[in-house]
Amino acid sequence: MDFISEPGINRYILCPKVRPKSCPAMSCQEILEANPKAVSEDYTIVYPNGTTYTVYCKMDTTDCGEGGWTRIAYINMTEPGATCPDGFVTKDYYNIDHSLCGNNLPNPGCLSVFFSTNGLNYSKVCGQIRGYQYHSPDGFQGSLSVGLDSYYVCGYSITRGNPRQHIWTYAGGIHQNNLQNYDCPCNTGFTHNLPPSYVGNDYYCESGLPLNEGFTSLLYPNDPLWDGQQCLGLEGPCCTNSPNLPWFNKTLNGVSNTNYIEVRSCVLYTSTDEDTPLDILELYVK
Repeated sequence: MDFISEPGINRYILCPKVRPKSCPAMSCQEILEANPKAVSEDYTIVYPNGTTYTVYCKMDTTDCGEGGWTRIAYINMTEPGATCPDGFVTKDYYNIDHSLCGNNLPNPGCLSVFFSTNGLNYSKVCGQIRGYQYHSPDGFQGSLSVGLDSYYVCGYSITRGNPRQHIWTYAGGIHQNNLQNYDCPCNTGFTHNLPPSYVGNDYYCESGLPLNEGFTSLLYPNDPLWDGQQCLGLEGPCCTNSPNLPWFNKTLNGVSNTNYIEVRSCVLYTSTDEDTPLDILELYVK
């Protein structure tokens, strides 16, 4: 039985498994179960509070490995008219043809954007981020002395709820071919005790700096971060060991919840010293 709300009317309808248009599904997964041939596009679903929404459903098996995903976040700054969400800062650089979303903090810290699930229960999260190296991002340097709630990474922290529970981290390292604690832990021969235990293996890390080149106060647009490409030198495993880049797919250990998802853009020093501004972000739940 579903609660359907229309202007001036609140009513309950007993809906069959294969729903007519008068009975919107309650999730993209439910649509796919009723019609296994459903394609990825916009659908109308009804959330637990009775409100109907038009959402994009990802029904194909690419990227997330299975269909039935409900999209809760979408940023693509390469599209005409695209804007950064409240919480992130619009940044323009002379050597890339579109704006990026990043950080403007004068001190170490994070900027947050919250994405609501509108009461939708989920136990899996899938998504992607594409960013770029600005100057000298320091990976997980210093993260052992701080917790999940702090600025533990130069990059993006994806968590759910309050208190925060870690989902995934996208980190930017300085060099492709070095093994300092500010480089990527996935680099061949990396021996520092990083990333911290609350991140574990649920992270991606990459440098956008050309191989064996020194960094300067520039955006490096020719090697986007976390795209699975151009992992050279010691950084090779950061791509080859993560064939689904830039996408992650995480099951929350059987936990079903309705928590909002928070994406934080973090810097370990200042945003003039380091940043990893993004142009693509997508998040899906089921």
